[in-house]
Amino acid sequence: MLKIVMYKIIKEILFASPLRKYFFPRYYYNFEAPQLCFLCECIENTKDVPGSVAEVGCQNGATTVFLNKYMDAQQIEKEYYAVDTFSGFVNDDVKYEITSRGKSRSLFTSFQVNAKKWFDGTMDLNGIKRVKSIQADVNKYNLAALAPLSFVLLDVDLYRPMKKSMKDLYKALSPGGIMIVDDCTLNNSRYDGSDQAYKEFAQEINQPVRIVHGKLGVIKKLLAK
Repeated sequence: MLKIVMYKIIKEILFASPLRKYFFPRYYYNFEAPQLCFLCECIENTKDVPGSVAEVGCQNGATTVFLNKYMDAQQIEKEYYAVDTFSGFVNDDVKYEITSRGKSRSLFTSFQVNAKKWFDGTMDLNGIKRVKSIQADVNKYNLAALAPLSFVLLDVDLYRPMKKSMKDLYKALSPGGIMIVDDCTLNNSRYDGSDQAYKEFAQEINQPVRIVHGKLGVIKKLLAK
């Protein structure tokens, strides 16, 4: 009984302090709930497609945990690659946004407080063993080497890495595989490079532009005839 009383007192103190945001439930995802459900649906629909799952641009791993817990629940046993710089945007990509796309440098200071060991620790804390994290600049890393892939979530935000990554990852996709490209909306002026890169790439491979749930661009590797 005393233990319960002490726990309540401590929780009440935390609730009254600025620290409460770290100890009470919050929504940590950069995706809305319907968007997360759609990502799970894509993983479900590609479970019989040969290949692994890849998340390129994974920040602190919140979405990685969510999708892997879905895979656990559905008994979908596939390797899962998580690729990120784990240190924020690459300077050359930011320079391109400024010099070629007219953006302000102040828009691109996000995601710098990160580390691969924190991401790996988050996976371990949640009992997730299938995820292989890769620290890399996608402009220099051969993402096509991850082939075969059945499902890809691409979320690297800026035009230059998005365009290069889509080409590599499409090569790596198995027939019937799906790639989801985040931030495909012109309403997001900070990351509208994703929208531009997605629409250009869809045109290059002769696929219709399909943006669902407000910002998720869909690319599907067609089955061979």
